[in-house]
Amino acid sequence: MTKKKMGNMGKLSQFSGIKSSAPSPEDSTVKEKTNAASTETEEKLVTVNIKISRSQHQWLNETARTVRDNNDEPVPPSERVFPQHLIGVAVDLLQREDIDWSQVRNVAELREQLNL
Repeated sequence: MTKKKMGNMGKLSQFSGIKSSAPSPEDSTVKEKTNAASTETEEKLVTVNIKISRSQHQWLNETARTVRDNNDEPVPPSERVFPQHLIGVAVDLLQREDIDWSQVRNVAELREQLNL
């Protein structure tokens, strides 16, 4: 007979006092509202391995922490902001820009078109 290490204590999230009605951040889909039809669609999340500068990494961490700290009440895990969410918003901003991507040859040209 095998016995669980924690017995019947349950999940740690049960003790946090946060009632979660939304899926956890580990879930593989995200609900997204589209502007055109204002309907919710589910899109599968994928893992991307990226390299960024140390200062960009620090900024992402500090900014995400600032956003989380803006909440006076506990926030369910699925609604907390982490660096990955900021990166997703940055991708949305790039998609929205009026850039002729067929003419961009390098990052310097992209930065120039974005006035960075």
